[in-house]
Amino acid sequence: MQVIDSAIKRTLIRMNRYSDAAHTVLLMIAAHESMGGKYRKQIKGPALSVFQIEPVTHDSIWDNCDSINKLAKKCGFTRNVNQLEFNDDYAVFVARCYLLMDVNQLPNGIDAAADYCKSYWNRTGKATAEKYKQDYIQYVIGVDQ
Repeated sequence: MQVIDSAIKRTLIRMNRYSDAAHTVLLMIAAHESMGGKYRKQIKGPALSVFQIEPVTHDSIWDNCDSINKLAKKCGFTRNVNQLEFNDDYAVFVARCYLLMDVNQLPNGIDAAADYCKSYWNRTGKATAEKYKQDYIQYVIGVDQ
């Protein structure tokens, strides 16, 4: 998780979108979706990266995020779904742009972040807010203890 944590911090700063809330939410998503970075490609599906972003979702983010092109130019990123699986900075960039598409502010605190991850990132999936929280505790907090 330390490599992912570094990529999250580095990319959010590069985007000028760093906040404790964004950092926590992205760490929580990575902890849950890829078991702390273990999976970069979905076993029985098309999702890629530590955030498990599907190619169709990647394209939708690029097509619909109002600020993505300006941010991409600033950060030196170009649209390339093939970067998701192995380029953590690019995956963070795409995931953060998806979060920018939500009209709601990112929440502070682990419990609120878990609720947010379920309601926004995984609104139609099987995951629960409690599972997001458990995975964050296991893969993020557990690593640092």
